[in-house]
Amino acid sequence: MRGAGLEDVLVVLQVPGNKADAVPCERLQINHSGEAVTVSNIGFNEAIRLTMDHAAAIGTVSMSVIKAAGRIVSQDVSALVDSPSVDASLKDGYAVISSDITEAMKANPVKLKVIASVAAGDCSGHRLHSGEAIRILTGAPLPEDAQAVLTEEFTANDGDFIYAHADANPGRNVLEKGSDVRIGQTLARAGQTLTPQRIGLLVAGGVTHVTVFKKTKIGLLATGSEVIMPGQPMSPGKVYASNVVLQQAWLTMLGFDVRVLSAIDSVDRLAESMLELSKTCDVIITSGGAWKGDRDLISLVIDFLGGKMVFHRLRLGPGKASGMAILNDQPVFCLPGGPSSNMFGFVMIVLPALYKMSGIERLPFLSLKGILAKDISGQTDWTNLVQCQIIKNGPDILLSPRKMKSRLISMATDHAIVVIPEGVEKFKAGDIVPFICLDAELLAFRI
Repeated sequence: MRGAGLEDVLVVLQVPGNKADAVPCERLQINHSGEAVTVSNIGFNEAIRLTMDHAAAIGTVSMSVIKAAGRIVSQDVSALVDSPSVDASLKDGYAVISSDITEAMKANPVKLKVIASVAAGDCSGHRLHSGEAIRILTGAPLPEDAQAVLTEEFTANDGDFIYAHADANPGRNVLEKGSDVRIGQTLARAGQTLTPQRIGLLVAGGVTHVTVFKKTKIGLLATGSEVIMPGQPMSPGKVYASNVVLQQAWLTMLGFDVRVLSAIDSVDRLAESMLELSKTCDVIITSGGAWKGDRDLISLVIDFLGGKMVFHRLRLGPGKASGMAILNDQPVFCLPGGPSSNMFGFVMIVLPALYKMSGIERLPFLSLKGILAKDISGQTDWTNLVQCQIIKNGPDILLSPRKMKSRLISMATDHAIVVIPEGVEKFKAGDIVPFICLDAELLAFRI
């Protein structure tokens, strides 16, 4: 069980003899200026490749390590100090010279004079000589010439003297300088997430600031004269913008900054909203108006604003109407309005790009394998995405594909996506198949 990277999305498509993108289709065309123009009806692998080619990291920022939990390191970070900064005691006891108590035992105690006492943080500069001991507390620096710490349970105290009842070889109960962190040691590598544990490590190494990837700012645009935002009064023929709210919920949960606008089916209104989002966001995601109907205006508006489609329409179902464009040097993802198509385009195409732009090399899903409870069918010239319910957890995960009247209830309750790649017609009941789990909560420890 692990987080899914982009390679996991592709692995589920690759089967022996699979020629997914060899199916005849409209390919990249070169115009008279030598520029690549829109690709249509392409395979999923090709869409991912084009998406990632156009999804560049948006920049970096330096910030306090204390506030950097969850951020992605953009360059390697090295320790600036040793930790601990000195040889230190691991126990309460007495700093000793090992050779003084080589023969010490309860029947043959060795008498040592206690000349001082040191605690954590002390810098007294005490020096130890043969026949002497220094009282030492946990975390205190080891005095000069001391070789070990004899814990107090192996001593008897007699005023200014102790009697050692055991030996202590060099290094016993001593935490060596730099044993936790060495100066110059790499503590975090580019692309790693700053977890609380790693932040603790960085602070121990003297790091106060780190350079991290900027958070990608995302603009969501709900399109359609029939679409209304949550809180507005419902009237016949209208529908709430559940697609955009689903995306907003995903993105907010994943730590992205999100702005939401809506626009009716009007070239002017759509263009105005797109330009507004492009001023404050790094990426725009539109929902609706992505197909071939009279009011499917998104590609027309992008062309009107001087943008260029990278690809439009995929051999992918659900999600065939998904597309990507570049407008003002920013990616614009054009998702269809159907709830299932919208969600699959968002999960399978958009999220990998957003993560790459944010410097993250994984996806927020689990890459797992499960056993199919029923047959599922695909097409030789199509990538099919089948949503399944996880009906049994544990060592043998059981997946049940379901057909429900309500697309929204299916999306809310079926958390596994099985990908049937091009070139494969069927997975049979009992087959072990890779799947993407959208809800890690299903496998989480319960309180």
